[in-house]
This record gives sequence, structure tokens and C-alpha cells, in this order.
Amino acid sequence: MAKTGLEKKIIKIVVLLLLIIVVGTLSYHLIEGWSLFDSLYMTVITITTTGYSEIAEMSVYGRILSMILMFVGVGVFFYSINLLIPVLIERGQERWKKVLENIKDHYIVCGLGIMGREIVEELPPERVVVIDTNIEKVNLAREKGLLAIQGDATEEEVLEMANVRTAKALITCMPSDSANAFAVMVAKDLNPEIYTIAILRTPAGSKKIRRAGVDLLLSPYSDAAKKVFMTLRSPATVELIEIISRKGGALMLQKINLKSDKIMGKSLKDMDIRRRSGCTVVAIERNSEIVIPDPDTMLNKGDVLYVMGNNEQLEKLVSLVS
Repeated sequence: MAKTGLEKKIIKIVVLLLLIIVVGTLSYHLIEGWSLFDSLYMTVITITTTGYSEIAEMSVYGRILSMILMFVGVGVFFYSINLLIPVLIERGQERWKKVLENIKDHYIVCGLGIMGREIVEELPPERVVVIDTNIEKVNLAREKGLLAIQGDATEEEVLEMANVRTAKALITCMPSDSANAFAVMVAKDLNPEIYTIAILRTPAGSKKIRRAGVDLLLSPYSDAAKKVFMTLRSPATVELIEIISRKGGALMLQKINLKSDKIMGKSLKDMDIRRRSGCTVVAIERNSEIVIPDPDTMLNKGDVLYVMGNNEQLEKLVSLVS
């Protein structure tokens, strides 16, 4: 009911403002004999206190009219601005909230620092929700067309606003390892199926974040060092991964956990994975070791398959081995 009353008040003040402009324009036109456009121009610069000089020499009656417009029109003008701006801001916030309520399979990025900005650049913008405590960073994200929330990502209410229950992944890159760990823990509590990635800030924070149940922990320095080593040892492997991530389009490398009993005692040849799904099994992780498979390699429950294929092929493989 209060909202309806506010809308009525806005309509009244806008109508009053337009009425003042019309009366002022016609009054200048009749008193000074100016054209309607010049009269309108004079009315507008008077009630907005723009400060330009008079467009022509003015009579006593014209100056009296100007003073009346200054007292009445200026007050109405600034009152209408003060009334309209909060409403427009509120409407904009309501629009963002509606979009956030309907979004799903999205990526929540917590912290828009240097690392956060780099991560956001790699993700599809229509599926990104940014959370940051700094309003300037939030506004920067919104200027780029991203959904952004000002708040603490360790708080349940803030993650709920980001619709964490339907999110595909949560990436935490806040300045504190403690904050990253707590955000992962809260997100996992609200959505046990969400995939979480944390950016490690200090070596000491590793155990803390792992205890929180993070799915993937990345250390910028350690991972860069490993990539340098892999590049020196096997540059083709690194180049292949780079090509797939940058230019591969729908082609992806993905791991699939074998949990079904129906694959027990069957080989890759028996499952005929390549023909039935289109995917290629690149490697098998078994007992913390990597097995390079051949057609006669037997599959066991608990194996992790590393496969290459597009979305459709991967879906077929999941249904095949489930």
C-alpha cells in the first residue's frame, strides 16, 4: 500500500512540474512576446538554476515571473529529483533481483581483485554472478553487464542472493584464505552438489581450505611452477591443453567417476565406448596411479576416466557407464 502511495505522489509531482513548465512557457510568451521555444528555454533554465543569462532584455513583469518560477519551480524541480532517484535505484535493484532469482547453472565469483577479474574474463558473462564487499568493484562489474552483489561471500544470506542452490560452481579468490574456506563451507552446506574452486593465498592456508571440502585448490605460484616444469618436460601436452581451452570450442577434457557395478569385469573393448558415445578415453586413474589404457584394459568400480569429447558425447558416456 505504501508503494502505491509513493507512485501516486510521483505522478502528482511530475504533473505539477510539467504544469509549471507549461505555465511558465506561456507566461513568458504572453508577457515578453518571445517564441514558444525561447519561452520554454527560459523556463527550463530558471527552474533548474542552470545560471545562463537572460535570452533578451526582460520587462518588470517578466522579472517578477522569473522570481515566482525561482521560488516555486526550483523547489518542485529538486523535490521531484530527490523523489525519483531513490525509486529508480530501487526499481533497478528489483530488476537485478528478479534476474538472480531465475538464474541457474551459473558461476559465482567471490572477490573481484586481479585474479577475480582474470577469471571473469574467461567465463560466459551471462552466467557469472560476482560477489564483493567493495561497492566500486561491484559497480565496475555492473558496468560490464555482469550480475554483481555487494556483500560478504561468507554470509549465507549473500550466497542465497546469488542463488547458490542452483549454481554450477563457486570460485573464491578473496584476499583471505580463511574467508575463502568459510565461503566454500557455507556454499557446500547450501548446495552439496556445487563444484568449488579456491585460489590459495598463502601456503599455510592449504589445510584450512581442504578441510572446508573444496573440490579444487589452485595456488598461482605452485601451479605456475608445475606448468613451467610440464612445458620443459612435455611441451606438446601443455600445448594440447592450451589449444583445447582456447580454441577447442565444444571439445573438452573431463573426468568421470565409475560408480556403477555394471562395468565390473568389462574391458574398454567390451564397453565399446568410442563407437557408442564418441568419446575417447585418454587415461584412467586407479589407486592414485595413472593407467594409459588399451582396448583390453579392464574397468573397475572406483576408476576415474579421463575422456575427451563434446557435451553431447560426454552425456552419452555418462548414461552408458551409470
